[in-house]
Amino acid sequence: MTQNLDLAVVLPEGGSLRLWEESGVFDRQVALYRHLQEAGVQIRIVSFGGREEYEYKPLLPGMKILCNWIGLPDGLYRQRIHQVLAPQLLGAQLLRTSDAAATNPALRIAWAWRIPLIYRLGYVASKFARAINASDLKHYQRLAGRERKALDAACHVIAATEEIAGDLTQMLPEAAGKMTVIPNHVDCDHFRPMSRAIDYDLVYVGRFVKQKNLFALLEAVKRLGLTIAMIGGEASDETAALQERFGDLDGRILWLGRINNEELPKYIQGAKAFVLTSLIEGHPRVMIEAMACGMPIVGADVPGIHNVLQHEITGYLCDPDPASIAEAISGLFARPELMRKLGENARKYAVENYSLPQLAQRELNLLGEIARRQPRESAPRRIANYLFQRR
Repeated sequence: MTQNLDLAVVLPEGGSLRLWEESGVFDRQVALYRHLQEAGVQIRIVSFGGREEYEYKPLLPGMKILCNWIGLPDGLYRQRIHQVLAPQLLGAQLLRTSDAAATNPALRIAWAWRIPLIYRLGYVASKFARAINASDLKHYQRLAGRERKALDAACHVIAATEEIAGDLTQMLPEAAGKMTVIPNHVDCDHFRPMSRAIDYDLVYVGRFVKQKNLFALLEAVKRLGLTIAMIGGEASDETAALQERFGDLDGRILWLGRINNEELPKYIQGAKAFVLTSLIEGHPRVMIEAMACGMPIVGADVPGIHNVLQHEITGYLCDPDPASIAEAISGLFARPELMRKLGENARKYAVENYSLPQLAQRELNLLGEIARRQPRESAPRRIANYLFQRR
């Protein structure tokens, strides 16, 4: 039933294939869509990049790349994306967000061309805003209003975890009847245990932003006298502040920058343990990649982490303050047998719950069910409806 299904996937506002490549996550991000394409789904990728996006056609054979081909200013393109891409969007049967940051353009496209919207969320942006800066009530309300609007407009909602599904249902109770939980995936063949020398005590992978609580993590590392590899980050005020405060701790902090996804498993496994001590998470993909690598993980006991890691079973939980982080790391390192068991259990859990083929099949089945429920409108009818709405 999916042979003729045509799916348009909206990237986050400002996102592009070029940015995926520069961040080293291109293959990770397109893996699901390649699986869907192999099953017969036509994929259209809605990007915020310019004509340079067409350079990726050889890497995405058969997929259609929709981008800012006429070179509009970014702000104007975001406002007019539904008009600029109209000829390429009219043939889409379903529209899917890639994450929360794709909400606004997806709503605009869905409204203009009456394409049924699948609202996919790996985190709840308003909940993040409240956790990170509770005093900015206006920002929280703006995000929550946008999320409620998308929940109401969507024909179906995909949440990455039961916790996220619960938050969304609390936000809009009537959305419960059109919600499915499908976690983030991991390529368990690529992210797998391997033999490798230990080069540092700890490894962190991710963005360098306030949400990740990196000042507390590095303070704990400083107190313990350990070494840590810091992978990821970008040129930002947060990165500069971290490096100004901690430097390299006499060579104990290795600022490795961005590592391509192909190379990431060996860097993750160059450590004794993986750490993620954020203030809040959605369903952190890099953590489940570390689990698939068979790594013992120290994680903060916060939403998004404690619903994946079970203390002393698949991970080791702590509070997100420097003293608790340091105590957890030193306590875990003192128990090598527990570290071994945590790594084995984490690998098993990742394979059973997050493997890419399994989750791609679940999404494929869901797309087929949604498509059967949604009448497919012709392009002329969609155009007529859009012109009528604008009158």
